[in-house]
Amino acid sequence: MQPRSSFTLANRTLSEWFSSLPTLIILLITVLLSSGEIIHSQLLKIGENTWDEYYTLRGGEAVQKPSCDPDPDIEKRVEQQLKKKRQSGGDGALSGILGGEVSRESVRESVLGSRDVCRNKWERYNTIQDRMTPQIKAYRAVETTVAAVVTGLGGYKRLLLALLVLICAATTTLQRHHISLRPMRTKKDHLVGTVAMLLANAALLISATVYRSEELKSIAEGTTVSHFYMHKFWIAGFAILTCISIYQLFNQPRDAESGGSWPKALLTIPLYSLMCITASIQFMSDGYYHGISVYLGMMMELSTLFLNLALYIWIGMMLKQTRMANLVFDIFRPWNMSPELLCFVVIVVAAIPTAYTGASGIFVIAAGAVIYNELRRAGANRQLALASTAMSGSMGVVLRPCLLVVIIAALNKHVTTTELFTSGSKIFALSAILFFFYAQLFRKEPARIAPFNEALPQSFRKLGPLLPYVIIITTVVVFFGDILDRDLDEFSAPIMLPIFLICILAFEKFSHRFADLFTGALAALAVFSLIDIWPALSGAAEATPEMKENAHGVLVRNLLMLGLVGFYPFMRSQIMNQPAAAEAAVHPEEISPKLEGSLRFATNETVGHIGALLMLMALSVSLGGIIERGGLMENIPETFGNVWIATALLVTILVLIGMVMDPYGAVILVNATIAQIAFDNGIAPLHFWMMTL
Repeated sequence: MQPRSSFTLANRTLSEWFSSLPTLIILLITVLLSSGEIIHSQLLKIGENTWDEYYTLRGGEAVQKPSCDPDPDIEKRVEQQLKKKRQSGGDGALSGILGGEVSRESVRESVLGSRDVCRNKWERYNTIQDRMTPQIKAYRAVETTVAAVVTGLGGYKRLLLALLVLICAATTTLQRHHISLRPMRTKKDHLVGTVAMLLANAALLISATVYRSEELKSIAEGTTVSHFYMHKFWIAGFAILTCISIYQLFNQPRDAESGGSWPKALLTIPLYSLMCITASIQFMSDGYYHGISVYLGMMMELSTLFLNLALYIWIGMMLKQTRMANLVFDIFRPWNMSPELLCFVVIVVAAIPTAYTGASGIFVIAAGAVIYNELRRAGANRQLALASTAMSGSMGVVLRPCLLVVIIAALNKHVTTTELFTSGSKIFALSAILFFFYAQLFRKEPARIAPFNEALPQSFRKLGPLLPYVIIITTVVVFFGDILDRDLDEFSAPIMLPIFLICILAFEKFSHRFADLFTGALAALAVFSLIDIWPALSGAAEATPEMKENAHGVLVRNLLMLGLVGFYPFMRSQIMNQPAAAEAAVHPEEISPKLEGSLRFATNETVGHIGALLMLMALSVSLGGIIERGGLMENIPETFGNVWIATALLVTILVLIGMVMDPYGAVILVNATIAQIAFDNGIAPLHFWMMTL
């Protein structure tokens, strides 16, 4: 969504200066923090491999100059020690008990030992000073700077998330872009929706203010309170949201339609407002006025994961600026599949980008228009096209590296991400097969597909334009794997995916020659990797068993990479004749022909979606608090005596929760309330979480 402000400064709207730009900075800081530890670890490894004892040398400035004398007068020092010992105990009544005369030889040995220790200190100090070359100092300056930045900013992830939520929520409120069951169109819609947001934002402000006063009391009583500085940001942010709602209450949009009905107007109330008002009433009736703010703190405990979710939203909006969705559909068009068969193919293929965008619905926002239009073009009726478009954003929820699975594994110790993803692939296959049979059972026309001898050559030719994308993605993945020692998984995906998309946008917007650069880089990485594994392939003695075991797999990978590099020149002319991104887009006016414009458009849209989704998630946690504190789950028997009855009831509850809550907030609620009931009734944790997903 583009900012609505008409006033511009340096060709940028006020919304872009005060909303999109800060959001972009926070997202880039998040990427820096996520990748900083990887980079710093590699810097330490490179330093140690380049200079012996680099770990000691990097702290050379902190090594103090010894104050002892490495060449003392031994006899003089012995006499001094003997004199001290005699004065302290040799002439008194205890001299007999202590053994009489002090041994000169033992004192001499002690003095010689002290001299040797002192000489060792001086030798180490001089060695460090002699080895502190300008090269080491320059490298150490870079390495320690990275460490300081990562360590310094790493302690403020809560603040980054809070600022991100508040900035984006304010922008979303100004744009009236919050998630609701029905958009605001009439004056009654705007009145009802704005009043609800005003009540919700005021309740958040009251809760944050009371929470701060309660923590001040705790501090006065001597209790340690962590992250107290966060209160001022929450209070200021909620005060701004409240002021925005007051302004909108008296300034309705000029294009608001007259008329409307009050019952329909209720459907325009943002879902976060409904959750906030409901939770506030419940908490305040119990005298727990700061309840919502307490549960917001639970969200802050998972600040890294929710910051990653914001990155996934940004990734989805950048994906929308590319031609990738259109190019993928180009591969399927020659097959002339029947609508039901095409729907099956779409949801299976779309599951992969869905998993890589966190299964938060962002893929539907990014590519939903393309999917829906292509399905309608193939002959699918409106209901089937809408259903398939919706399913395209949910089938990948159980596939690696979906963020929702990572959150489940982070919240409890019963399951791991490996177990969830392994079982998830089976669940995905089962769900896809069931959808295929259901679609074929209720199809309204005979199934069809073009002859293979006609469709396959055309489809194969359509793979050519995707080759640069494959080369760019492969280059980034191999660079992270070989240079930074980090593979693409659920933990590194938030770091690597933004780099993928920025490089792809640069390829589309700048020049197709940008792909030539990545092709050369991929060739260089393949050659360097072959040189690295050559000792293991040749059976050299210095090759470790682990190197020999992995060498053949790396060899196959490198040969495939060189194959891509060698095939690219033959497809280059076809690739360069492809239309620009704006010509292939469903909504060309939303696609910028320039890299800066695409990043700006993507960030502008990201702000609105982050504000809507994160506010909904934050209040979903509070709604879960009502259920948790209200004792609703306590009314469910701890054991049912039959695992099938327990499973049926829990599945029903999970469906009802999924209908009214955001998945990320729902997972936190389910983990705190329902999960243990399932375990007590003999449902395996892995089975339960698969049902939940």
